[in-house]
Amino acid sequence: MMSDKKRMHPAAIVVAFFKQLRELLFPIIIFLFFGSSSGEGFFSIIYIAVMVLWFAGLIAIGVVSWYRFYYWIEDGELRMEYGVFVKKRRFIPQERIQTLDTSEGIIQRIFGLVKVQIETAGGGTEAEASLTAVTKHEASRLREALLYYKNKDENVDVYGPKLPVQQEPSSEPIEKPTYKASWKTLFIVGTTSGGIGVVLSAVIAFTSQFDQFVPYEDIIDRFGMVLQTSVYLIASIVFVVLLVSWLISIVMTMFKYGNFTVTKQDDELLISRGIIEKRQLTISLKKIQAIRISQNLLRQPFGYVTVYVESAGSSGGKESDFSTILFPLLKVSEVEAHLKEFVPSYLLAQEVHGLPKRSVIRYLIRLMVPATLLSIPIAYFFQPYGYLAFLSVAVAGLLGYSQYKAAGWAMESEQLQLSYRHLSKNTVLVRKKRIQSFELRESFFQGKRKLFTIKAAIKTGLGGKNFQVVDVEQLDGEQIYEWYSYEKKQGDVM
Repeated sequence: MMSDKKRMHPAAIVVAFFKQLRELLFPIIIFLFFGSSSGEGFFSIIYIAVMVLWFAGLIAIGVVSWYRFYYWIEDGELRMEYGVFVKKRRFIPQERIQTLDTSEGIIQRIFGLVKVQIETAGGGTEAEASLTAVTKHEASRLREALLYYKNKDENVDVYGPKLPVQQEPSSEPIEKPTYKASWKTLFIVGTTSGGIGVVLSAVIAFTSQFDQFVPYEDIIDRFGMVLQTSVYLIASIVFVVLLVSWLISIVMTMFKYGNFTVTKQDDELLISRGIIEKRQLTISLKKIQAIRISQNLLRQPFGYVTVYVESAGSSGGKESDFSTILFPLLKVSEVEAHLKEFVPSYLLAQEVHGLPKRSVIRYLIRLMVPATLLSIPIAYFFQPYGYLAFLSVAVAGLLGYSQYKAAGWAMESEQLQLSYRHLSKNTVLVRKKRIQSFELRESFFQGKRKLFTIKAAIKTGLGGKNFQVVDVEQLDGEQIYEWYSYEKKQGDVM
């Protein structure tokens, strides 16, 4: 029965042990390096005893936590009871649940289990509830009970056999819309993702921790003359480090998004991906708040974009900017067809309104003035090479003009489209009923030029997310405001 209390699979003990071990990894490493050099004999025995007790304590906590954790479904709620020293209870109403996602880490895959994450609207940066080790059959029954079991009066027990449903015979099976990213696509994603910066920082931080073991100063002293006289050697070292970081970034991307598949099933999108850790996300079309099409500086010259889903669930499993990737890589010409097939309520506008020409000077000033102010002291104190800093002014000017050209808006009967650029160009599609608030803002200098900033807010797992276009024509801003406020007035009347 659904109301019977259940425990997770005992493999949850192993998962909890390695989770705590990962959180304590840094102090354990410190203890291993510095504790092992504290001496021999009596101190070594103490050292070994402490390590044994430490690991035994982690295992004991995992066993007790698993034993005292129960979950069950009762009165349309997912209920959990847990706590080692203090018993806690958590009730999650069915109507608050947005998504139920599953993933398979290494430990789960060994035992043939999955991890279930239950996300709610406004749940914050973490999942509202997490069952770290349950069978796949149990995960399916939880999904059925929490997401599909709506009618309490139905004579159906979700945790038991279902009554047969009479369906009209179909001569041909219905093909579900499916998108699968090829390995070539994932290679391009890794190549153009810009993740090399993160990997490079990690490589530098990692190698810097070994200064006690690697005699960097001696190496520099011995080969200092070579380094000073060989520009090619320095350039080669830098090139090798960048190349290795770039390759690591590509491999990480391909492992993370390998077997990336999107399947549309009724009114849901099923997204699965991952080689080492398999993840499966379920997004209801009714819960989608907006579609965001992003194009970074590396992909723009080749005409590639990434499509994200902004949903009301929490950020568990989310990617860039706490959004869920719907299509990791598409040609610009393919976006409209894929949106029509998978999310038909969101379509690109045929005509996009740009910004007035008098806005371009404001976009240039906002970036070029700070760049100039920073370049002047650099050029003064680091002559003559400091004058190269003024190149940043030219770069700022190009970026400002690019932001001006990318900005725009389009409005249809039930959809608002906003385009803007920071570094990446973004196009946001949001339905009118999903806009939580719309703001029309005018600063003193904007008022002089009859310009507005328009901002639309939607509901996400972090509470909300804003999208804005700066320096829109004043009449255009008022037109969009009237379009949005008219629905609110009609809704009030009803």
